[in-house]
Amino acid sequence: MNNPKVKAFVGRNGSWLFASVGCIVLWILMGLFGSGGVSLISLIDNAYTASFLAIAGIAQMLVVTTGRGAIDLSIPGMITLGAYTSMGICNGSNAMIIPALLVVLLEGLVIGALNSAMVIWLKIPAIIATMAMNYIIVTGTMLIDHNFNVFTIPSFLETLTTYRIATVPIIVVLVILLAVLVNFLLTATTYGKSLLALGQNKEAARLAGVRVVKVEMVTYMAAAALAGLAGALISARVTGAYLGMGDNYQMESIACIVIGGTLMSGGRANTAGTLVGSLFLYLIISCMQLMGADAGMQSVVKGALIIVVLLIGASDNSKKREKKYRKSADSAA
Repeated sequence: MNNPKVKAFVGRNGSWLFASVGCIVLWILMGLFGSGGVSLISLIDNAYTASFLAIAGIAQMLVVTTGRGAIDLSIPGMITLGAYTSMGICNGSNAMIIPALLVVLLEGLVIGALNSAMVIWLKIPAIIATMAMNYIIVTGTMLIDHNFNVFTIPSFLETLTTYRIATVPIIVVLVILLAVLVNFLLTATTYGKSLLALGQNKEAARLAGVRVVKVEMVTYMAAAALAGLAGALISARVTGAYLGMGDNYQMESIACIVIGGTLMSGGRANTAGTLVGSLFLYLIISCMQLMGADAGMQSVVKGALIIVVLLIGASDNSKKREKKYRKSADSAA
């Protein structure tokens, strides 16, 4: 561990590397205490369930990366709205899938633009602005709910979310490809580099020529659109839409990115870590279900896990700042 490059890599990716090891341990424990033994199928099944969370997690990761404690609390409402919109427009017709998804994405872009407008121009903290937006979305969805009693799922959309090739669900492959695309955008494009700079120091990024308003607005819009897409896919998986179907994703989308190594203070995103964090979270849930833990206990464990990871991250950041200040003091002396 004396190699500086190895230390730097572990420093950037330590959280999700440990989570990866945790996934293996939890998978083995599930096999030991479950009835099916240690099976690759059980791991794939958890990856399938986690893939829907991963989409919401990537959306949350983008907003959190903008910095200053930003969290998008409108993601649950957007998931539910996306589900209702897609199911309502499709009404069982494969021909209407593309128009339905386009409307869902458009809804996300509009809601994301409104979120960013409240944050950028009205100076409302992101957590408050998006929470208020979530209430508005939920109310709007309640009005939509009165017009739908029975949902018919388009066969193609159902196949997309349930079909497997050699035991591997198509949706898992698609989510991995989405993560690769987002990672490319964050690491190899002007937008991605600008977003990371914005998250680290907004004023410094502005002085460096970053169009901070545009970057922040695009980020909120992309996040809301992804959340809506997640809702459409989740509705196909559960064969319907219902009020509150996105509620569980509020806490879990935060948990998976924290576990995956995305800094809650902004400026650093980890797409691969978000995938691993999603899987880790669902493996924990599966283990607790095997032990007979109820939903309340599962929420307590998830909350405790977030706190522990945040404390570890805060400790690491504190050590880095202290080291930086010490170097500055030595240079001044």
